[in-house]
Amino acid sequence: MIAPGPRDDVQRLGQASRIVRYAAPRLPYDGTYHAPIKLRTMRRLVQEHAPDVLQVSSPFIPAWVAASLRGPGLTSYVHHSDPIGSYVKPIAERLPWRWREKFVTPAWAYLRAVCRRFDVTVVAGQWLEDELKQRGCQRVKTVPFGITLADFSPDRRDEAWRREALGAVADDPRARLVVIAGRLAVDKRQKRLIQALLALSAQRPVGLVLLGDGPERAALEDLGRGLPAFTSLTFCKDRAEYARILASADVLLHGSVSETFGFVLAEALASGTPLVVPRAGGAAAMAGQDCAELYEPEAGPDAITAALERLFSRPSAALSQSARHRAETLPSMDDHFENLFALYSELLAQPRHTRV
Repeated sequence: MIAPGPRDDVQRLGQASRIVRYAAPRLPYDGTYHAPIKLRTMRRLVQEHAPDVLQVSSPFIPAWVAASLRGPGLTSYVHHSDPIGSYVKPIAERLPWRWREKFVTPAWAYLRAVCRRFDVTVVAGQWLEDELKQRGCQRVKTVPFGITLADFSPDRRDEAWRREALGAVADDPRARLVVIAGRLAVDKRQKRLIQALLALSAQRPVGLVLLGDGPERAALEDLGRGLPAFTSLTFCKDRAEYARILASADVLLHGSVSETFGFVLAEALASGTPLVVPRAGGAAAMAGQDCAELYEPEAGPDAITAALERLFSRPSAALSQSARHRAETLPSMDDHFENLFALYSELLAQPRHTRV
């Protein structure tokens, strides 16, 4: 794997794998990311490793660098994030309706141009393949992402930890513990989620565990302190602890309308924890009616509060059982890579001009 980072570095992972990082400037909004702008460095590193398959996960500068290279037997663009849904559509939705489609048209034209330059574009769900094809993108294939199901279970629920997180309201039978998890950034829309919880706290005791990190963390923490119980945790590297947190919550509340899969959603379901998510993107595709409540993508805090109350009015045991069953229908991480490499092998066996 070749990626920008804080310094030049090579990390070897076993006999045959390595992560090669090249020094690059931090991005201004989120300094945990580095800008892939060193074209010559990227070209040189790829040419040195001479891959059979060149897989790119950015539709921006790395995609155009990959398109300029000769040699890889197969080029693949993995559309694992949705910049149109994250950044273009939210602006378009604030425009008069007659201008909205015109505003997003250039973005789709750009994505079509990217897809044309690769032998295959890989997405994580059939719904996303359908959307890209409807917009004219070529050679799109679904290879569902997966999770390690065995890492998560409703049995990891820890009532003592839940009581600690609920603090002073733990003895109230109406109290509910909510988890918001992920990268804490504007496009994830966590601010309106906490605003919804603040409104809900006027009706019932609510505790929040904010799990993650990002440029909006301080602002979200300031908002969260207005709740009856609030805990802020950075990203959890201990998988067992992470699984315990997810299983001990009463709901995972999510704001992003542009998920392409939603790992934290899948892992919450595997933990027996139901979801409240927007009716858009990968979140809606992940959430079944028997284990989730949905709200409209443009909904404000009041509608999110109503969705939470609908979920809390349903039998918790049935929700938990249905959540786990939904997770059991998802592929494993091993399944994902076996299917991905099988697709690459199939395409490599075809002459380039026949690949569809």
